[in-house]
Amino acid sequence: MGSDAYLEEIQQLRADDAQGALNLVDRARKQADLSVEELTRLAHALDERKQRVAALTLLEEALRREPTAAEPAYTLAMLYLEQQQDARAVEILKPVLAAQPDHDKANLTLAMALAKTEPSQARAHAARAAKSPDEDVRAQAQELEKVLAEHASR
Repeated sequence: MGSDAYLEEIQQLRADDAQGALNLVDRARKQADLSVEELTRLAHALDERKQRVAALTLLEEALRREPTAAEPAYTLAMLYLEQQQDARAVEILKPVLAAQPDHDKANLTLAMALAKTEPSQARAHAARAAKSPDEDVRAQAQELEKVLAEHASR
């Protein structure tokens, strides 16, 4: 299967054949043919097609294979944050940041996950993300730092 299946899945997703793509994704996931990167890209494509459960499944599979992979981790963590599962998001991001302490998007996502319960830790992670070369990440981190500082002064 491998790359050929991946390309076929992407074509089916583009053609809005969600069920066909889901069947191929399931087969590929079970056979372990797809790389962590391919699983992550497919999860993004499925999420764009409102196939959230399938996207979550693929991201979880990617992290089972490589627990410190940053992109599937912060993507999955964001999906859990949207579901108000902040503790799960924190759990997912800790191994990534243990391996890559300066990863900007993982730090930003962890800062968001900790904002309600651990604001001082959230500020520390937001400060790391604020050093990002990515303008969007930097701006989001700086905005989060402002919000956290305002709440700390109350």
